[in-house]
Amino acid sequence: MAAFEDLSPYTYFPEAADTFNVGWLAPGHLFPTGDTTAEFRDKLRLLCDRRVQQTRGLHRCDFCKGGDRPASSSEMRVSGGGRRVYAAPTMVQHYVEVHGYRPPDEFIAAVLVFAPDAEPGAVGAD
Repeated sequence: MAAFEDLSPYTYFPEAADTFNVGWLAPGHLFPTGDTTAEFRDKLRLLCDRRVQQTRGLHRCDFCKGGDRPASSSEMRVSGGGRRVYAAPTMVQHYVEVHGYRPPDEFIAAVLVFAPDAEPGAVGAD
């Protein structure tokens, strides 16, 4: 998986102009770490279950060791309000929970306003 700087414009697949990267991590690229709340992690898990941009093959976590490293092959989206949307690999949940990755505050805020009972196609709450 490629590494993209948090909040850089999303270019992996064709998307709307107001879509931004979060959580595209790779060895050799520093990333912020820190605590997150249980509420954030719970809502992030729900969003990561609403997979988009499913690809062929699997990307295994490059930070874990061993043969049974976690893997994913899709992305998630969440609205940041207005037209801004955040795109992250579904592996972002693992990065937060296991490797201590702390996403940007604006992404955390978008996840926290996510309404889990919204329609499955919804990416957030505006």
